[in-house]
Amino acid sequence: MSTADAGQDRIAVLLVEDHASYRHALETVMAGTDDLHVVAQTARADEAGSLAAEHRPHVAVIDLDLVDGSGVDALADIRAAAPGTAMAVLSALTDDIEFGRAIEAGAAAVLHKSVDIPELLDTLRTVAHGESALSPQDTSRRLRALAADREQHWHARLLAEHLTQRELEVLERLAQGADHHAIGREFHISSETVQTHIRNLHAKLGVRSRLEAVVKAVRLGLVPPPS
Repeated sequence: MSTADAGQDRIAVLLVEDHASYRHALETVMAGTDDLHVVAQTARADEAGSLAAEHRPHVAVIDLDLVDGSGVDALADIRAAAPGTAMAVLSALTDDIEFGRAIEAGAAAVLHKSVDIPELLDTLRTVAHGESALSPQDTSRRLRALAADREQHWHARLLAEHLTQRELEVLERLAQGADHHAIGREFHISSETVQTHIRNLHAKLGVRSRLEAVVKAVRLGLVPPPS
């Protein structure tokens, strides 16, 4: 094992978790075991890599929703700074896309915070010894979700490149519920010109109605959802 000799055969753990009470609870639980101990902890993603480089923990436990950003960034930094450190995600999130990003970044385990403590500790032992605790079925589903999300964003970027600035503005007003008369008044253009923009939007988005155009645009992130 790569951490300090003082720990002997104990598994050194780095905690990256922004809730201090939860972090301290995990530290207390591990202190009560014979083989796990916390060597460093932080609430910030941007400190994870430097702590991993300094302490060389056997395993890092990372939340995905941190005070200064995504835990996926922390995963990447730890992987770069201390390649020998195994990484386990422990998060309250249930988003397969975020979990897919975490797996892609090198997580060897993905657990929800509702997990039983004995299962959590056993999982940390597993990954600390170089094994994966990822379910093939869950991993496949999460990576598929990530791939679909990337394809959707690519499709959205492609569409956005083909829409003019005025068409995007009209689309956003449609999403806000404005009719062609209100849009014409706002942009000082005729209703006929607005209708032309709307017809162009239908053609470029591959839809047949304003409602379909708004639904597709919101789903792809081209415009914000109606407030």
